[in-house]
Amino acid sequence: MSTDLRTFLGPLIAVIILGVVGFQTQDALRKSGTWGPHKAAKPRPAVDPYAALEASLASPDSTVSASSLRDPFNFVRAVDPVTHTVRIITPPPPARPLLTAIVSGADPRALVRYQDHDYTIKTGDQFADFRVISITADAVILERGGQRLSLNRPTKGEQ
Repeated sequence: MSTDLRTFLGPLIAVIILGVVGFQTQDALRKSGTWGPHKAAKPRPAVDPYAALEASLASPDSTVSASSLRDPFNFVRAVDPVTHTVRIITPPPPARPLLTAIVSGADPRALVRYQDHDYTIKTGDQFADFRVISITADAVILERGGQRLSLNRPTKGEQ
């Protein structure tokens, strides 16, 4: 059996390269601290996440006196030391629609601006909470909640 050196040379070079790469990887892992002898970590005391809450609940509440609390077994209402004033606030009246234009003809239409929206309306339409009753050349009649509202066409002198 004749053995040629060339048949062993390829696998031998591959084994040598593999060994060099392995030693470099091992050295890099040891230097980074990832691999190697691990030092025993000091055990940390377990922190109770509810300790602060338990301490807060265990401390007495100094803002409320026991005499001001009502007896839960007695149906009588406790005396309210604070008098309450009731203020009645009347809401501002709802905004009126603004008539910007009337287009007369066989099927009259009107342009109305209400709450930052522009509406093109005709008789019988519903917009926002208004119903259009009629449109004439000079006015638009609207109804809301049973009350009628007349929007008159602006004249040239009005702004």
